[in-house]
Amino acid sequence: MSDITKEEVRERLGNIDQIRDIIFGAQTRDYDNRFYKIESDLAMLQQETRDRLDQFKAAMTADLRAAVEVLDKKLKSHHLSSQEECTDLRQQVDRLARKFSNNIQTLDEALDTQSTSLHTELAETRDGLQQDIAALRDLVLEETERCFSQLRDNKVSKDDLAEMLFHLGMRLKGSEFIPALKEKVDSSKKYEDIPLYAVRKHSEEAVHSSQG
Repeated sequence: MSDITKEEVRERLGNIDQIRDIIFGAQTRDYDNRFYKIESDLAMLQQETRDRLDQFKAAMTADLRAAVEVLDKKLKSHHLSSQEECTDLRQQVDRLARKFSNNIQTLDEALDTQSTSLHTELAETRDGLQQDIAALRDLVLEETERCFSQLRDNKVSKDDLAEMLFHLGMRLKGSEFIPALKEKVDSSKKYEDIPLYAVRKHSEEAVHSSQG
C-alpha cells in the first residue's frame, strides 16, 4: 500500500466530528436535554415556592391586622377597670406581632436555604458530568489519532480500521464512562419533582403556632 496523505486519511475515515457524534453524541444531547429540564423545573419550583410564601405572608398579615383590630375595639368599647388590664392587652398585641414576624422570617430562611442547596447540588452534578464527558472525548480522540497513525503508516486496511472503530464504540458503551454518566444524570432527576414539603411544613407549623 502506497503512502497516503492526511486528506486521504480523512476521506477514508470520514469527518471526525461525525465519528464522535456517532459514538457519544446521543448521550451528550440527552444530558443537555435533562439539564435543561432540571433547570426549568428548579425555576418553576422556586416560583411556586415564592408564590406560596407570598400568599402565606398575605394571610398572616391579614390575620394579624384582624387580631389587632379586635383588640383595639376592645380597648375602645370597654372601660377598663385598671391600667394593668390596658397594658396586658397591648402586650398581647405586641406578642402576636412578634410571633407572626418570626414565622415569616423562618419561612424566608427555609426558602433561601432550600434554593441555595438545590443550586449547589445542581452545579456539582453539572461539573461532574462535564468532566466525565471531557474524559470520554479525550479517550475517543486518543483512539481516533491512533487509528490515523496506523492508517498513515499503512499498518491497517480500511476494513480493519472500520472494525477498530466499531470495537471502540462497543468499548465505550461497555466501559465505566457511559454507566457512570448515566448514573449521575439519573441521580440528578430527583430534582424533577421536588415537593414543597419543607415550605408546607413550615407553613403548617407557623399556622399552628399562631393559633396556639
